[in-house]
This record gives sequence, C-alpha cells and structure tokens, in this order.
Amino acid sequence: MEIFSINREIINVNRIEELEEKIDKLIDNYRLMKEENEKLRNQVQSIEHNDKDLQEKMTEIRGERELLIEKVQKILEKVEKVEI
Repeated sequence: MEIFSINREIINVNRIEELEEKIDKLIDNYRLMKEENEKLRNQVQSIEHNDKDLQEKMTEIRGERELLIEKVQKILEKVEKVEI
C-alpha cells in the first residue's frame, strides 16, 4: 500500500507542477497582451489626435479659400464696372 501512496504523491506533485507551469504561461501571455493592448491604445489615441488636427486645419483652409473666392469675386465685379 505504501508504494501506491508514494506513486500517488508523485503523480499529484507532477500535476501540480504542470498546473503551475501552465499558470505561469498564462500570466506571461496576459502581461504580453496587456502591454500590446496599451501600445495599440496609445497608437489609436495618437491617430485620433492627428485626425482632429487635420480636420481643424482643413476647416481653416476652407474658410481661407472661401474668403479668397469672395475677394476675387469683388475684384471681378469692380473690373466689370470699369469696362462699362
């Protein structure tokens, strides 16, 4: 009976060690995934910030373009009046 109990202990110890290894791997994988997720989150925030800046610049450029078109139209109107 003692041999059986010793074998049983060895089996239990082996299983516990296997479980420990699996848990360690899971923890390592979780850490890696968490780090990668943080990097990706930072990239997304950076892209969103750049997109916001570009949208603001485009709005500014549109305003300048409209102002320029208005000025050109006024100049053309003045030139037309002079020719008459």
